[in-house]
Amino acid sequence: MSDITRSSDAGLEGNSAIKVNPQTRQAGVTLANGEGVYIDSNGLLQKSVSTVNPTGETGTVAFAGLVARNILSGSFGEVYGNGAEFFYADSGLTIGASLWASAAAGKLGDARVGTSVDRPVAMVVSATNIILTRGV
Repeated sequence: MSDITRSSDAGLEGNSAIKVNPQTRQAGVTLANGEGVYIDSNGLLQKSVSTVNPTGETGTVAFAGLVARNILSGSFGEVYGNGAEFFYADSGLTIGASLWASAAAGKLGDARVGTSVDRPVAMVVSATNIILTRGV
């Protein structure tokens, strides 16, 4: 399994923002554009990681989506989920590949790290872009 190298310019692609309903939330930690997040029990955005499960569930990794812009801890920002298209990598993604929350906080990887019931969080649609398949 390897983590996908996120572009420093990662962000929403084209008209993706008008196709999905983002949620505005307060960040519990400082987040960089394109990082994966989940919403903790206090309603704060935290970096997603394969070891965090939603409350009351086992085997499924908690994942709310990606942030499109940098968000400082304590500040409010938007998280985009299912259906949002992101420019994610400068090149090298394999079209049709599934991506999962990584064991490294905030990152996406090319293999399942959680249990066999965990679902992918995104699908690669070009050498640079992904569409989220889970989230807010």
